[in-house]
Amino acid sequence: MRIAICDDDMAVTGVMDGMLQKIEKEEKIEMEVDVFFGGAGLWEQIQQTGAYDLIYLDIEMKDMDGITVARKIREKDPYTILIFVSAYDSYFRQLFEVEPFRFLDKPLDEKIFREYFLLAYKRISSQNERFAFRFEKRIYQLPLREIVYFESNLRLIYIHGKDREYRFYGKLNQVQEQMEKMSRYFIRIQRSYLVNYYHILSMNGKEVELITGEKLPVSKEYKDRALSRYLELLGDA
Repeated sequence: MRIAICDDDMAVTGVMDGMLQKIEKEEKIEMEVDVFFGGAGLWEQIQQTGAYDLIYLDIEMKDMDGITVARKIREKDPYTILIFVSAYDSYFRQLFEVEPFRFLDKPLDEKIFREYFLLAYKRISSQNERFAFRFEKRIYQLPLREIVYFESNLRLIYIHGKDREYRFYGKLNQVQEQMEKMSRYFIRIQRSYLVNYYHILSMNGKEVELITGEKLPVSKEYKDRALSRYLELLGDA
């Protein structure tokens, strides 16, 4: 599990690093923790080595503030969990854009820090689940986070991934049942579509706009349930 701590206060980063080491030892969760004292350094590292699973991020920093780096992260990756470690009331509208997972006040409360970490770990574990299927004598395993949406057409299910498309024979109802056991983050918007929440840019009662720019129709039959589920997941973010 790759974790970044980004705060220009060395005392705060030291406390967080110590809390994570304690959790790692007690919960036996393998962690790789990097510490940064500014947003620019964090962003440079992400460009070089790829996304982190979890980032603890201060808002007010000198070289690149937390909201700016969070926006850059979200342009490339909808999955990284962001926990802001700062007073946030005056930044609420900007923070909403980058989908923060939780907020931590200073000074840090160890009990709350641990609780939020374990919630984040649970979500990360869910994101790393894989969906297995067979097509033309070949077995595939796709990470759920790579699946943008499922589409059914006659007897075929099409998997629209981030980089390519797959297909297999099946029924979307069965896929939905399987997803509900594996992950909370797939929303049925129509008889033909099952969409990954993390790839949704916006949603209303008529359509879903995906991060890819594609738009999918929401049917009257599924509208109320789909919107309710979407708002529930937004509230959990």
